[in-house]
Amino acid sequence: MEIRQLQSFRAVVREGSFTAAAKKMHMTQPAVSLHIKALEEELKARLLDRDGRGVRITPAGQVLLESADAALASLQEAARRIEELQAPERGTVVLACGDTVALTLLPPVLTRFRKTYPLAELNVRNHGSKAILELIVNREADIGIVTRPPWIDPALWSRTLLEDQLVLILPKKHPLAEKKRLGLRDLQGEAAVMLAKPTETRALIDRGLRDVGVELTLVMESGNLEVVKTYTASGLGLSIVPEMALTPTDRRRLIIRPLPGSFPARRIAVVRRKDRTPGLLTTGLLTLMAEHFTSQAD
Repeated sequence: MEIRQLQSFRAVVREGSFTAAAKKMHMTQPAVSLHIKALEEELKARLLDRDGRGVRITPAGQVLLESADAALASLQEAARRIEELQAPERGTVVLACGDTVALTLLPPVLTRFRKTYPLAELNVRNHGSKAILELIVNREADIGIVTRPPWIDPALWSRTLLEDQLVLILPKKHPLAEKKRLGLRDLQGEAAVMLAKPTETRALIDRGLRDVGVELTLVMESGNLEVVKTYTASGLGLSIVPEMALTPTDRRRLIIRPLPGSFPARRIAVVRRKDRTPGLLTTGLLTLMAEHFTSQAD
């Protein structure tokens, strides 16, 4: 088996078609097909089933995929470590995080990182928490910052950076805005603009409401918090959002009310693979994060 053959096989599985895999690999489709055929002939087993709906992996293919992932990841890790040995301050750190974290939490940390390691390259990839965890597990990112889910893969090391409270936001002219004290039950049946499922933040919000038997009337949901805040401010409905997502502009255009102390809070955590030895740059970035969030807590 050749490395390029394994890369082609994995690309077909991930992309779901030979055409998409060929584009991803910058190859022709016949070349990708030849790679898969060579693997099947060598292993004397069918790895993929082709039908009108696309490509399905066989049980034999699943076994090969697991080994291919591990082998290719080990080679990539070896290349990274050799590169760091030759020029430890010229490497690249891939950091995966959500938009809100990138905009509100990380600027001072990344500014310090840039000053400390001026020759390093930092690649920031913005995704939801579920996708970030997959990137870390698949060794496609060095560090991830996520809303910590109830269960996390045992292959991952994690540390909580901070707790972020969830708050109620209301349009300026909302009837509930006139009430001095608001309880969760006051929200029963109210029109709401919510962060879309299946985000971890939305799951926390739904759990907090479900625990007290409150149901909102969903009129709109979006995967973008900026959209949620804008439509709430326009009067479409109330919402519940992370406090860290509120900007000075938001605080002027919205009514913001705290939620009861029993309402779940988001735990923002940093994650990395346990079996991936952090190099100079990854260690440096983790250290700067720890220092920054410890000082914020103080």
